[in-house]
Amino acid sequence: MQKKRKNFISLLAIITVSLLLMVAIYFSNLVLTEMRISQSHSKASQAYYLAEAGINEAIWKLQYDTTTGDGDKAWADDFVESATCETFSDSFTRTNTLSQDSSYTVTIQSSECARGDIISTAEILLPNGNTVQRVVKTRVFKSLNPSSTQNSAVFTGGASEVIRFMAGYMNIYDGNMFSNNNIILQLVSTLRAYDNPETTDVEEGKVAAANNINKSLLSTIISTGQCAQNIFNPEASCLAAGFTRPPSKIDMPMIDFDSADAASYKSRAQVLGTVYTSEEFEDLMWNNQNLTLNNAVTYVTGSIELRGGQTITVNGSLVADGNVTIGERSCWYKNILNWRCGNSQLTINHPADTPSGLMTKRKIGAGLFLETININGLLYANDELSLVSLPASFNIVGGMMARKMSLVSVWQALNITLDNDLINEAIGDPTYSPIVQIEHWEETY
Repeated sequence: MQKKRKNFISLLAIITVSLLLMVAIYFSNLVLTEMRISQSHSKASQAYYLAEAGINEAIWKLQYDTTTGDGDKAWADDFVESATCETFSDSFTRTNTLSQDSSYTVTIQSSECARGDIISTAEILLPNGNTVQRVVKTRVFKSLNPSSTQNSAVFTGGASEVIRFMAGYMNIYDGNMFSNNNIILQLVSTLRAYDNPETTDVEEGKVAAANNINKSLLSTIISTGQCAQNIFNPEASCLAAGFTRPPSKIDMPMIDFDSADAASYKSRAQVLGTVYTSEEFEDLMWNNQNLTLNNAVTYVTGSIELRGGQTITVNGSLVADGNVTIGERSCWYKNILNWRCGNSQLTINHPADTPSGLMTKRKIGAGLFLETININGLLYANDELSLVSLPASFNIVGGMMARKMSLVSVWQALNITLDNDLINEAIGDPTYSPIVQIEHWEETY
């Protein structure tokens, strides 16, 4: 009996140990499987971002990779030049990127000029010999620069933006005001668009919006014609103003700020040795309260702020990557012993055969401590142009362009005289926008 009991216990122990061993093996396999799955998911994410990196490199090449003379294809040129753009194709591979066993291959095939499909395939080798792969496909294009902005001295090209004018007095001479969305006059505002038949063959002085023109009861618009969706009898009023009903939307003309093309503003400034960081330009202004820039192009890789009674005279173009603010702060403090205060002034002159103006990729803002702005050329903000000021003098001969405008001049006159030659000279003649835009994006395995 005792022997049978011992045999039973031994058998039970063996069975128990076997079950525990099986459970241990099961959980070990489960843990290893989860680790493999986790590693696979991690590598899959890495492969996706690696494929994205290939897309971003391709877009960079489409913007900046110009002719190098080494026999390789120059993507930025071949994508848009008429001799090659309709059949342009190329590929490249990058190996040992994130790790020794990772790579991506990128191909591009154009469908027409300045439009094509990019495919980026990324692969990462796993320790077990398998490969994780991710594929990202995108369709990209460069839009055509508009050849006309309807002779607009004041123009906004953002599809969802407006011209908002409040408590001000604006005179537009020999040109139109055009908004891709709405024109809004608030409080007591007066907008006058004059036509001078002695200086132009085309009757100007028109106010047009692709959507609506709205004004308060105390605001006034005086013009040769108005065109918008909410104007009474828009068919007749738009036809009288020389527009379709409603006026067609017009894209924002794009300026080549900093591409590798020799005609870009940054490239021209690099040749002249007049590219500054924000800090370098700050020092230049601090050391020269009445600063005159005589170079054709001065380019700042960052923001610009005029304050503390700063006066700048530009004989050419002042161009920036970042925001430009004028007179938003009265005083400028370097330290407790070094400071100055006062209103700021900006003058831009147009030398013969030289583009002129103030242009930025970001925003332009003018504040209460702006004394004068006198520009012969183009005032251009690729984002918003904001004026909240009481300028003693605000005169532009050329034009104003932005994606959005917000103007509060507190009954001080803003005078803008259209000069299409100065506008076109400042914009340059890029057939296509220098910006590569994404039309379609998808991920496949």
